[in-house]
Amino acid sequence: MPVRVLKLAAVTAFCLLGAAGCPSLPDTDVLIRRHAGQAVRFESASGPLSAQKSAAILAELKRKSGDIDILEKQIALEQAIVGSPLILGNKVTLLQDGAATYAAMFAAIRKARDHINLESYIFEDDEIGRQFADLLLEQQGRGVQVNVIYDSVGALSTPKAFFERLEEAGIAVLEFNPINPLSAKTEWLLNNRDHRKLLVVDGRTAFIGGINISSVYSSGSVVRGSRKAAAKTVPWRDTDLQIEGPVVGELQKLFIETWERQRGKPLTAKEYFPALKVQGKEV
Repeated sequence: MPVRVLKLAAVTAFCLLGAAGCPSLPDTDVLIRRHAGQAVRFESASGPLSAQKSAAILAELKRKSGDIDILEKQIALEQAIVGSPLILGNKVTLLQDGAATYAAMFAAIRKARDHINLESYIFEDDEIGRQFADLLLEQQGRGVQVNVIYDSVGALSTPKAFFERLEEAGIAVLEFNPINPLSAKTEWLLNNRDHRKLLVVDGRTAFIGGINISSVYSSGSVVRGSRKAAAKTVPWRDTDLQIEGPVVGELQKLFIETWERQRGKPLTAKEYFPALKVQGKEV
């Protein structure tokens, strides 16, 4: 059989496997009806609030939003999907673009004293990516444990040597759902990707939003296209949140749960869940 035919067959098989791994989208109407009647629960830094206090908080939220019934339904749905109550007492800072996000992230990383957990769909070997890598290596050298999760598809163009350099310095690196099924440690599904962009520093400060680690997010906005092409024209613009307060513990759980589900090497023992105090009024 000609080599060209063999290659075509291999590509076709790969595409069929990918299609087989594509889950169907959930029926949002069914989800809303299923969870609309559920009671909304809140937690503070001290633990779960009573039903009476939770109802009072919800009433205040509805008053501020014009007493619309859809707010309660939306909160109940979000609570059901994530499987945890809403957390009170947080300080949330809006970071409107990549430049603001990277500046805030770099400042937080430099202040780290215990650990840094970084999870990103895209982690490119470009100016921004190398700045992150150098700063993470610097902190690892100071005794701060750094743990990194990157997606195998999102970082497809990033050389393996980029991540090997981090690992050689003691940084724990996890490739989420490797494209090569022979490298997978869990059930292999091509379309099972990790689009989360999360940074947790010392278990006290978290960043979450839409900004990957790539120079194209440095400023501005762009329509979807090639990242490398976009970098030469108009860059992407997205938004992130910097969060301090009790909810950071929930975001930390997300990182660690992903690490464990992907069967990463045991994380170095650190203070991943410090006691968290009220930092603001955000839910």
